[in-house]
Amino acid sequence: MSTVLLATDGSDLATSAMIRSVELLGRDHEFVALSVVPHAFAPAAAVTPMDAHPLVIDPSLEDEIEEEDKAASAAELRALDDVLGIGARPLIEVGDAGPVICRVAAAVGADVIVVGSHGHGWLQRVFLGSVSQHVLNHAPCPVLVMRLEPRPDDADQGEG
Repeated sequence: MSTVLLATDGSDLATSAMIRSVELLGRDHEFVALSVVPHAFAPAAAVTPMDAHPLVIDPSLEDEIEEEDKAASAAELRALDDVLGIGARPLIEVGDAGPVICRVAAAVGADVIVVGSHGHGWLQRVFLGSVSQHVLNHAPCPVLVMRLEPRPDDADQGEG
């Protein structure tokens, strides 16, 4: 039995991509569903007019934001597993998505990683980076990149 790491951002498009990947790979695998919560950055409140752009961060507020994001990710992973019906083991990690996905893939012994790609142009990738590109270049195993596009039947459900 192969181990499949499903890396998702919780969006509807990512869910569609994960549904399609399970259709392609089949259900006879061990699935691990991963959500990566980015580190929170919460600047402290300005104390004087000169502190319009403070460099001091508020660690307690950052921890609170990360905990809220983790709770939201946990709910998204439960919803994804309900849709997929595969009994995926949920994992939530905090950090930069690309490196975290690669680290987790090695840790769980993934045989394949499934990631989504928004299909942004080259200029947007230069400024924002690309999680799927990072994973393709650094993964310890093969990577299946699913194009994040709405499926025709998904579009019909939004109308009405």
